[in-house]
Amino acid sequence: MLKDLLLKDWQYKLLALFMGFSLWFILNFGGKVPISLEKSVEIFNPRDGYTYRLERRKIKLKLKVMERFASEEMLEKITVGVDVGGLSEGEYVLKVEVRNMPKFIVSMEKLEPEYVKVKVIKAPNRGP
Repeated sequence: MLKDLLLKDWQYKLLALFMGFSLWFILNFGGKVPISLEKSVEIFNPRDGYTYRLERRKIKLKLKVMERFASEEMLEKITVGVDVGGLSEGEYVLKVEVRNMPKFIVSMEKLEPEYVKVKVIKAPNRGP
């Protein structure tokens, strides 16, 4: 009798268990709150012998954060910047990259601006 109670229509019981767990998980951990951060733009992959001038020094991030799991230290580790690897002298408009963002806990709502103008200047050679 107990065996029949547990094994009869087991697919529906498993589905009900999964749905109940999902609902519990969403209610307890799914709530995200909006926050805004301002971060300094970093230069990723700079080359020796070049200098880089950015049109903007700060980027505004609008994030949704799981309040229960996000710490201030975790948010401080998020970095924004532009990848200048392989660029030669000239002016470029580069997409801003966001790094070190824990995807499950933090989601990106808006990045302002999404692109930054970068001027790459070759440093003059200094002889002996």
